[in-house]
Amino acid sequence: MLVWGFTGVVARAEPDVSQQMVLTLPEPTGEDAVGVVDLHLVDGSRRDSYGAGGARELMVSVWYPAAPEARSPRRAWLSPNMARIYAGSLARVGASTDGQWVFTPGHGGVGADAEATGGRRPIVMFSPGLGMPRELSTAQAEDLASHGFVVVTMSHTYESAATEFPGGRIERNALPVAKDAAEAESQVAAALATRVADTRFVLDELGDIAAGKNPDAAEQPLPANLARVLDMSKIVMYGHSLGGATAAQAMHDDPRIAAAADLDGGLWGSVARDGVDRPFMLISGNAASRADVPGWQQFWDATRGPKFHFRLVGAQHHSFCDNQFVAAPLVAAQRLPAAAAAELVGTIDPQVSLALQNVYLRSFFNTALGRYDRLLQAPGDLLHPDMVPVP
Repeated sequence: MLVWGFTGVVARAEPDVSQQMVLTLPEPTGEDAVGVVDLHLVDGSRRDSYGAGGARELMVSVWYPAAPEARSPRRAWLSPNMARIYAGSLARVGASTDGQWVFTPGHGGVGADAEATGGRRPIVMFSPGLGMPRELSTAQAEDLASHGFVVVTMSHTYESAATEFPGGRIERNALPVAKDAAEAESQVAAALATRVADTRFVLDELGDIAAGKNPDAAEQPLPANLARVLDMSKIVMYGHSLGGATAAQAMHDDPRIAAAADLDGGLWGSVARDGVDRPFMLISGNAASRADVPGWQQFWDATRGPKFHFRLVGAQHHSFCDNQFVAAPLVAAQRLPAAAAAELVGTIDPQVSLALQNVYLRSFFNTALGRYDRLLQAPGDLLHPDMVPVP
């Protein structure tokens, strides 16, 4: 399993310990200010097979358009605890980052009032890659929220490298190292089933919020107007890597999800065999064709709804998360060879990569939700030379 994306490559770097790395997320491009609240949710109906057998616990972040006059502290990109764990992951493969990097805050105002004058907003669910925490997809969530979506990012506890709960409690990855390919496939299948159950539970909890309830385990106050901006009739989902498979399978299983997008993730489970009957978009990295990735071609042939596949030129698997904004500073500080960075996050400029992903995601979701019809009716309007349609 990749350790947050850098296993096996950082150790080849020769670090310049005199150079401090300042890691910064790009500014959101939309007109809306962004608010965020972290929620601790407990599913009392499920026993957690990963942990100590108690009720299933999750941490989610809800990103939403905030009132322009709201004044709130900005949420950390990575908390000090999560940053230390990230640094420790790199240290285990030979890189030293202690005291040498700074994660600047993100752009979400913690607990800021939601902007209610625009009415109810579509909900976008997000699931990260296997072992990845939700924090490493912050740039995308912030940008989508700045364009009028409510984005709900999930950390899948005990499968994520680390999940931080209120008070600083950390639950680490509990998956054993797979002995062989068959065991690895079994782990993926179990993780996918758990992730889909997580998604459906979180959707239920969002419905409770929209109905005026507070599902947070500690009943922390929710942002003002949050219940008023949740449109439970307009729900879509996307994910990176195994999160993309989660989005597809969750749409397959749950009729509340109107469309799904997969960012460079193989497809597993019954959805790979059955396909889907609602809009689906795949954005891939360096794969030459659908035949190169598990489940893609089988799913494509079975899918009956509108479907789109674009290849992002110059992208690699970790171009679809915040690792693309970490790799460049690591290279500049001589902590990651340029060739190794290209293997991880490709050669595409990270800002261009994020902008293209988000433009296509927004257009796809807006089309699927009936807000406008550009992508489905005239895909040529959105074609960019770095987004190559795959027939």
